[in-house]
Amino acid sequence: MPAARIVTAVIALGACLAQPVVAGAESPQAAPRKFELHIAQRRVPPAQRVLRATEGERVELRWSADEPLVLHLHGYDIETRVAPGTPAVTAFAARLTGRFPVEIHGEGGPRHRHGALLHVEIHPR
Repeated sequence: MPAARIVTAVIALGACLAQPVVAGAESPQAAPRKFELHIAQRRVPPAQRVLRATEGERVELRWSADEPLVLHLHGYDIETRVAPGTPAVTAFAARLTGRFPVEIHGEGGPRHRHGALLHVEIHPR
């Protein structure tokens, strides 16, 4: 094999090793999966009670509410404060798979609302 071809092969191999590619991994520039959610009287519409995403995605839950609330995404242990007239975002990388409830946590009242406000399902790739 000529020396020029060996050098080209080594350079190409080095370029492949410098930027590893994982099969099925999402691009770092991929847009997050966004869900627009409005809470009225401590409820979301029935069609939004189960949100689905895939492992590896970035997820954004974009909240608005008619009263001040503290929302807790169990499993990921993320709390988000929502105030009327001020949108709030719960953002996370979907690394854990499963079904995770979002509950309303109280301030000065009961610690949890009875039952989940909604569930986030993260499905394996």
